[in-house]
Amino acid sequence: MISESYMVKSPLLNLDSQFTCLDKVPEKFLPAVITSSHGALPERCKSLTNSRNELLSGESPTSLYPLAPQPLQSAICKVVEETGLKRYCFENEEVTDALLSDILVAIDKLQLRAVPLVADLIQQLEDEALNQIKQALEKRKNKRKQTKPLSLTNAQRTRIAVTASEEAWQELLSDTTALLPDVWQERLAVWSQLEEVFTELGLITGLGFDLSKGVFQSHGWLDITRLNKLVKKLPKLQSLIRDLGRDEQTEGSVLEEIVIKMSVASRHEKYVATPLIPMETKGITRSDSISRMLPQEASLLTNPVLKKLWHAKRAEHALLSYSVEGTEVLEIEEVREQESLSNKQGHRNNKNRGPMVICLDTSGSMKGLPENIAKATVLECMKVAYKEKRRCYVYLFGSKKEISELDLTLDTSGFNELLNFLTMSFGGGTDAEGPLNKALEKCDSEEWYKADILLVSDGEFPVSSGLSRKIGNRREKQGLQVHGIQIGSSHYTSMSKICDPMHYFSEWVDLKR
Repeated sequence: MISESYMVKSPLLNLDSQFTCLDKVPEKFLPAVITSSHGALPERCKSLTNSRNELLSGESPTSLYPLAPQPLQSAICKVVEETGLKRYCFENEEVTDALLSDILVAIDKLQLRAVPLVADLIQQLEDEALNQIKQALEKRKNKRKQTKPLSLTNAQRTRIAVTASEEAWQELLSDTTALLPDVWQERLAVWSQLEEVFTELGLITGLGFDLSKGVFQSHGWLDITRLNKLVKKLPKLQSLIRDLGRDEQTEGSVLEEIVIKMSVASRHEKYVATPLIPMETKGITRSDSISRMLPQEASLLTNPVLKKLWHAKRAEHALLSYSVEGTEVLEIEEVREQESLSNKQGHRNNKNRGPMVICLDTSGSMKGLPENIAKATVLECMKVAYKEKRRCYVYLFGSKKEISELDLTLDTSGFNELLNFLTMSFGGGTDAEGPLNKALEKCDSEEWYKADILLVSDGEFPVSSGLSRKIGNRREKQGLQVHGIQIGSSHYTSMSKICDPMHYFSEWVDLKR
């Protein structure tokens, strides 16, 4: 029988309770928490998890101590507060974890610099204190020879250590802008300026930005903010783009369908093999499980040096352990939904408009202001597509067989394509027939059947009779509309042969202004 005193003193029986604090720490932060030498392990774990939760809540990380000393914690909170980074961390794990990782790196670097600096200051202050004591003794009129060596009391040494630490951190934190890498300033510049274009903050920080490279190396986002200001001066362009795409229903008296969903649930049991239920031992494996580790691993804890090896092996899930397996009975509930339809007479104006297909002239004659208008049109189309959850596809055309395609989606690939387009230069000839034929083929597909086409050009291109007939047939049979925006001189008549309605940019704004 194991005695009660042995159960209390044995370290092996309390391992689970000692290291359960690590379970709440995200895996990517385990090395920083385990290897830190400041504070006890449970305190470090609590410090990191609380700081991460504070950032995710949109607050400053005021719980960094003991991972960071108080002066450094205050400086970090000040930087996060003044830069507005905490607003971008709100409910965004990617940004929060990236920021917290950089904060931990900065803490580690500064603490390494602080150690020799504090030691030098302590030595300097102790020497000064001893000199003051020596001078005070020499001033006394006591002729007895001093035989005892001069020394400082523990209280004096403590005060000197505190003063040295304060002066060292004051020196290290004189420039708080160096606390975070320069890339965070670039990110803040991107996010704050894009926020003027795309109003939802979650969209700005959730566009799939690579937080170390990629979109921040492009200057296309600068063009986005410039073109957005141009679009604001063109309300007729905004209205035109919003009206692209045909309605699912026409305005007037309609027969509305009311769908009533009914759920039918059924339950059955399923047997699943899992290591979480230890019914039998199947061999040896490597893990971080303390309850299943082999005795030779536990023996490492009896040696002060090998104990560090044990902690390292557990952090790396490398402890030799018994492999166990069992069977868990899961009760599976399947829910099937059945719909019941009923009709109701009503009157509504359906605003669910169809997709947009844009044909954009990128020829040399579009350089200058027409090029800016064309790019601003694409930007506005992307904004409307995102806001109204509509599809938008762009054909960029120049000379014959020079056709590029853009699927404007607000994800990583779609946004990078937009940035590349905004930084490109226009040049070459003009052949509108190829992209218009492709656009008509796309509108024949089921997914794009309700789409309208917008042609943006200066009108300097020929139009064949065959293309005019194709557009005319689809206009009569499908209700397809081909809108045209003519930028520049209005004496070119090519676009009016295939576009109805026509919009002349010169009527919206004075080109010379």
